[in-house]
Amino acid sequence: MEKFRFIELVRKKESGEISLLELKELNDAIADTPQYASILKGLQALSGDQPLFNKQDSGEVNEALARLNEKIFAAPVKKRTVVMKRLLVAASVLLLLGIGVLGIWYSVRETKKSSSLNVIATEKGSKTTITLPDGSRVWVNVATRLTYDRSFGEKTRSVFLTGEAYFEVAKDKQHPFIVHTATADVRAVGTSFNVRAYPGEGVSETTLLSGIVDVFLKKGAGEKIRLKPMEKLLIKNGQYAAPSVKEEKVPEIAVVKITADSTQEVLPETAWTKNKLVFKQMRLRDIARELGRCFNSEVIIRDSALLDRRLSGSFRQESLEAILETFKLAAGINYTIDGRQVQLFQQ
Repeated sequence: MEKFRFIELVRKKESGEISLLELKELNDAIADTPQYASILKGLQALSGDQPLFNKQDSGEVNEALARLNEKIFAAPVKKRTVVMKRLLVAASVLLLLGIGVLGIWYSVRETKKSSSLNVIATEKGSKTTITLPDGSRVWVNVATRLTYDRSFGEKTRSVFLTGEAYFEVAKDKQHPFIVHTATADVRAVGTSFNVRAYPGEGVSETTLLSGIVDVFLKKGAGEKIRLKPMEKLLIKNGQYAAPSVKEEKVPEIAVVKITADSTQEVLPETAWTKNKLVFKQMRLRDIARELGRCFNSEVIIRDSALLDRRLSGSFRQESLEAILETFKLAAGINYTIDGRQVQLFQQ
């Protein structure tokens, strides 16, 4: 267990915020690591009757240390010796691990800071819709994490996205709406747009349906690209392709026009918000990843020759088996389903 995680769990236990799983994690760490047991004893000696971990600033930490100093030197000599021994044990271990009182305070402050965030996290196979404090609506796709500060809308309107979400942003010219991703920051005022930024995918996408957005790239000099309605920005993720994986020659950055086919009810980029899956000449390796997310399954392509096989299809609320059966009939791709594991192979 990392040292700061240990300190965080001790603080949670002391404040009554710890869950049963976290309590088990803490007890296991103490049982497995004698140094952590020594630290805990030393910290208990440090805190006395007043918890050290609930301090709000460094001044209060110093006050706690002053109280500790007074307690030590007001104690009888024999008791003082015992307390000092405990403190020396704790201090030596803290030094060994590189943890000081200020380090503990910093860790606690960071924990408190992170607790000020609202986190919307969906699992594989699960989507949700939320309304933010400013009235903006967000559709959150499967396997996605969206975070925003609890003070959202007071001074700024910023959210942090890993995964995919569709935004209908309430107008507020004084407070632009910003979506932060690993590759870019998308800035809007009153706009509807889709952002797809899944880790491990070859390309991140921002698709604009209405209004205007400015996308600030995090690569290079931080270039700004302005999108107009029915445009999509593609940003290549350089960390995606492993040497053993054949990757297409995709431009680093590209802006493309998107059009709605007369037979389509929705755009492929936002079909997921209507519980539809649309594949348009998509490689089977990418389809497999998408099906895995949507149906909370592991989809394995057994034959490497199928990885770059391109398929198209449109499905509305069909089961995973129904989709695979379509691929089997239309493209000769066989499959087996064993619990949550799916294997694809040539017939």
